[in-house]
Amino acid sequence: MWKHLKKDELDKAYNNSLAVENSAEIIKDWMQASAQVRERVKGELETGYGSHSRQSYDYFSAGNDSPIMVYIHGGFWQFRSKDDFTFIVPPLMDLGFSVALLGYRLAPDATIDQIVLDIRVGLNAIEKMVRSDRGSFPGFHLLGWSAGAHLVASVMDQANVIDGVCISGVYDLEPIRHCYVNDKLRLDLKSSLDNSPIIKTNHFGKRVDLFVGGAELQHMQNQTINFSEYRKQNLQQGECKLLNGFNHYTIFDELIQVGGAIHKQVKEKVPR
Repeated sequence: MWKHLKKDELDKAYNNSLAVENSAEIIKDWMQASAQVRERVKGELETGYGSHSRQSYDYFSAGNDSPIMVYIHGGFWQFRSKDDFTFIVPPLMDLGFSVALLGYRLAPDATIDQIVLDIRVGLNAIEKMVRSDRGSFPGFHLLGWSAGAHLVASVMDQANVIDGVCISGVYDLEPIRHCYVNDKLRLDLKSSLDNSPIIKTNHFGKRVDLFVGGAELQHMQNQTINFSEYRKQNLQQGECKLLNGFNHYTIFDELIQVGGAIHKQVKEKVPR
């Protein structure tokens, strides 16, 4: 439980960058690796689906018969960019996926409702593009990290979504409403409850696999554990794995490295 915590304690409980001493170095490495990928891997970059510059996506095709993985980035709905995560594209393409990196507006320029809407509109735009190119559409597998995992869980009800993989996500927004993250996110009680997957049912009926690092902040771990229990109580499909030794940032190693727990889970989605 978090309600007994003072404001400064709750701030610390959700400050992932403070909890990981070398987080800035890790993110810098991501950005450098991502820039290199954009230079050497052919893709359709910055296709807009709205008037804001962040309402865009990058698409890397593995062929017209490939499954499609859409990645939604994190950053507590107010930081980071899809461009910071292009480094995950080659490992996913090696598995046989076409990959879309979906951008969205950030707080305080957009509310949580508008951000979720961006994801929905963006997915529909990517579907339209795929149908135009292929003449058919296989559906989307969604992948999200941190706030991106929340956004994945928030749009699982879309008809064009097959399943989801959520890494180190936030599924109950009430503690977020009471900590520093809300300075820009500006949640009120209604928007918090309306956008908390842990009390919603719109993600029911589809498989959602959950991962969190065993070296993450305890309240971040609790978010995943509690969401998993909620889904289990309602007989929903999906695994929940705590990956020992991995923090909020190094957990990406389990996605991009062959043999990693998340890599294995994602690989199972490729038709054989």
